[in-house]
Amino acid sequence: MDDASEQGLSASVPEETSVPVPPSHRGVVWRRLGVGDVAALSNLFARIEATDNPPYRTSRDEVAEMLGPRTRWWGLAGFATRGIARGQMVSFALVAMRQTGRVEYLCQGGVDPRFRRLGLGQTVIEWQTRLARGLLSETPALGGAQIVMHVENGNEELEDHLESLGYHWERTYYELRADLGDIPEVPDLARYLSIEPWSPDLEDLTRRASNRLSEQEWGRPPQSMEQWLMGRTGFAPEWSFVALSRTGDRPQVAGFLLASRYEQDWIALGWREGYVDQMGVLQPWRNTRVADALIISTMAAQRRDGMDRIGAGLGSANHSGALVVYDTLGFRTVGQSRLYAINA
Repeated sequence: MDDASEQGLSASVPEETSVPVPPSHRGVVWRRLGVGDVAALSNLFARIEATDNPPYRTSRDEVAEMLGPRTRWWGLAGFATRGIARGQMVSFALVAMRQTGRVEYLCQGGVDPRFRRLGLGQTVIEWQTRLARGLLSETPALGGAQIVMHVENGNEELEDHLESLGYHWERTYYELRADLGDIPEVPDLARYLSIEPWSPDLEDLTRRASNRLSEQEWGRPPQSMEQWLMGRTGFAPEWSFVALSRTGDRPQVAGFLLASRYEQDWIALGWREGYVDQMGVLQPWRNTRVADALIISTMAAQRRDGMDRIGAGLGSANHSGALVVYDTLGFRTVGQSRLYAINA
């Protein structure tokens, strides 16, 4: 371990909410994950993903953002003490506070394939759950605070363990994909509606529109500009669009689509793909074809830049209506995962 790793504890860890690190176990010693651990954690992600071969790869920039100062996070790292892996990070647990209109404590963890079936995964889950429960008890339940953890489809052993710890299935996420070889024409909209390329001038208008949508749909409090800008490591403004309505004195945001490019995923996928990270259409324009126009606009922009396919994620909370739109545009469901939660 380097000196930065030895000393680099997250400044976000308040002692009163932290839980003790687990005792050493089967040749693995635990300590707090630190801000100096970006390289070690990136290498661990690479070993895990090389074996599990998910349809994505975690970049070093994404790891740096996970451990960065813009997010409150708490972490645990396990290091091998013997053998050829001595000194390497072989397991991690991360609890990150995010405010997507409400407070969520997102739990994420992993174990080096060489160190599985030793009980390290169970140690990770139980540590982060204890820590997150303490944080949850101190969090005002504005909009419904939660502990959340994503589970890939088919991991029934993990689902059973989470349920034994008090988690419940909250919702399902669907992964969608379409080929960019044959794209429909952008539909004609009403004269007062237009699809505009993304620009910094539209950032705050779009944030406010997203806040209105979150409040109307889920009763969530608004996001600040700092919260709105989080998670933008792959953001592609050239593939992002805003639908504007000009029926009044000032333009209004009728809908928006934010797209990203995750180039590190392309080798794993076997093709070049862009991704729709976020899309929303406000209630007054739900009966127009604004959603179709936004999606087709990003499809066309991505194809111009040499993408072969386009992906999108969709939660079960808004699955039925949005899926109809995606389905008519050639998207098909290619995977799913489940979100498990503990509520405040």
